[in-house]
Amino acid sequence: MDQFLKLPLKFNSFFADGRIDRCTIKESIARNLHLLITTMQGENLQNDNYGSKFWDDDYDIHISNEARKESVVKAIKDQVTHFELRIEQVNIEVNIKQSEVYRQQGTQLRYRLEIIIRALIVRTKEPFVFKTGFFIGPLMLD
Repeated sequence: MDQFLKLPLKFNSFFADGRIDRCTIKESIARNLHLLITTMQGENLQNDNYGSKFWDDDYDIHISNEARKESVVKAIKDQVTHFELRIEQVNIEVNIKQSEVYRQQGTQLRYRLEIIIRALIVRTKEPFVFKTGFFIGPLMLD
């Protein structure tokens, strides 16, 4: 079974016993997709094109939910095409829901972006599913 380096790299264990954490191909793909989605373009110092362009619209209150969905799907599809070549036949589903967030200051209504990516792993033709969700405007992982 292939093993991939697990990010973030933890060098303490490497210097202590020569071991670096590893993960499966599915975990590696999922970590890369999560990073692609939560990174704004221009934020990665090695490649300005890495990351999702939809963050440019994060605070835009004039954009409709349907237009936001289309923007997110297009941005993710573009990124997967360029930066995650280990999957194919990619299908992206985006849902935007209004949810209550409970904080010390009280309840707050926020938009929750739910993303589901279905694909096949190129090497094995195994089905792959990645799900994530977070609140937008500003980003807040749950």
